Amino acid sequence: TADALLQQAEVARSVHRTSLAQNFERASEMTRLPQSVVMEVYELLRPGRASEKQTLLDVASRMRDEFQAGELASFIEEAADVYDRRGLFVSRY
Repeated sequence: TADALLQQAEVARSVHRTSLAQNFERASEMTRLPQSVVMEVYELLRPGRASEKQTLLDVASRMRDEFQAGELASFIEEAADVYDRRGLFVSRY
């Protein structure tokens, strides 16, 4: 459950496992998403699937606005920046 994942995040943070705690927090937010949205985001985060940075930024806004998933939105925004720097928005498929 979302609460159990947040408890796991607290435990991870208490032993200075910040990255693991963030993963649990994002997972907790994802419990509020319909499976179809999870799969849509997963597909877009695969290199070469999103054609431009704005596509991921729009998804991040949707996560924040529609699902109150701020941690997940921040993660997607960070991915958009990294993909842009590495040239991963070139369509491969």
